[in-house]
Amino acid sequence: MVVFPGHKPVRNIKEEFNRIAGLLNVLGCVDGTQIPITAPAENEADYVNRKSFHSINVQICDAAYIVTNVEAKWPGSVHDSRIYRECRLSNRFARGEFDGYLLGDRGYPCQPSLLTPYPDP
Repeated sequence: MVVFPGHKPVRNIKEEFNRIAGLLNVLGCVDGTQIPITAPAENEADYVNRKSFHSINVQICDAAYIVTNVEAKWPGSVHDSRIYRECRLSNRFARGEFDGYLLGDRGYPCQPSLLTPYPDP
């Protein structure tokens, strides 16, 4: 079963990120990954990703690389940041349901609960 923030206590998740990266209050890392699928009969072109194969997108993991959130309804052509922006978990973070942050790459916008790198530090 996939559950956010995970099967461990939140305190343990935060401690693991702090131990491996020196980052405080981190609950997970967000990034899309392409899961190959057979071409669907409807809207086939939507499922072709930037690497030219059919896929769906999934997202968040903890410090031990355990997937803690899946958004598997999106075609491979959809950008990772859109998937996160429109997922239920993003809305829950925006409402303040979690005390902590997610880490994302530069493809995501920096938000109060989503930390991303500076483009030119």
